[in-house]
Amino acid sequence: MEPSWKLRVNSSTWGSMNNGSNQHILNITRLKETRIALIDSDDPAAFQKLLREYWLWHFNDALRDAARLLLTTELGWEKMPQTLIPPVGGLISPMGYALAHSDKQVRDAALQVLDATVRIPAGTALIGEDCAPLEVDAYEMSVYPVTNAQYQRFVVDTGREPPQNWTGGTYPENQGDHPVVWVTCEDAEAYATYVGGRLPTFPEWQYAARGADDRLFPWGDEIDKPRCNTAELGADDTTPVGTFLGGVSSFGCYDMVGNVWEWTCTPYDDAGNFRVACGGAWYYNHDYSTCTSYDFFSKGYAEFVIGCRIARDINRQ
Repeated sequence: MEPSWKLRVNSSTWGSMNNGSNQHILNITRLKETRIALIDSDDPAAFQKLLREYWLWHFNDALRDAARLLLTTELGWEKMPQTLIPPVGGLISPMGYALAHSDKQVRDAALQVLDATVRIPAGTALIGEDCAPLEVDAYEMSVYPVTNAQYQRFVVDTGREPPQNWTGGTYPENQGDHPVVWVTCEDAEAYATYVGGRLPTFPEWQYAARGADDRLFPWGDEIDKPRCNTAELGADDTTPVGTFLGGVSSFGCYDMVGNVWEWTCTPYDDAGNFRVACGGAWYYNHDYSTCTSYDFFSKGYAEFVIGCRIARDINRQ
């Protein structure tokens, strides 16, 4: 039986390093051993090559130790699809396996990766389809939508009711790195407070997604390959955050369109009973999953395609 997603791994040989004398060859018959040997070599150039070969997620120097631990651990790295060919089906990423690992250090390393934020500089946001300019102050935005594993940490620590698609207080198996869904805006705000943040405003969300120019999608105006999880992909569910490296926004935010709608703190009505959500979801096609796509829901409403992302203020000097 054909798998629901196909696998294409880059099996090319790695050539010489910059110094010309030190060579690291990727032996495709012994991928695991070669991967671990390159990490253990403590060669910065080798580590960068490993990141280019295996790492789909945001990386900065603060994540170096976490990435080294994760890349050393057997998490299905060699089976990870390098090219997504629809239909994707039940994709499980190495980060998903890490979050289910028996070693707490491995689980914590994966959470550290998922907790990453990026600084969005002050600038002019173009709001809505008419691109109305609006000045925004600098702020931080979470790189990914909030995942099941992150939200479970919150549920355990606070005793808050888990989402309705969880069983026995636990999210679906190996979906720790999928966006959490079935969260109300009130749930999302409580989570944001728990992690020392807040929900982004509608202008902040749009600015983080489309950058400073008038673009329809985070990467530009055209769809030339699978760059996000929308109905066209055929996944029929959420996908792991970070799956679509080609869909990252100019500021470094992943999954800004598709996958799940994301709550903002911006009210839709004068009474503040309804809140704006952005970005579309896996259930919708590209026409409804763009940088300018939004909907509004009661702040106490939850659904199978609504999640959230976190923002933080940057203290002015």
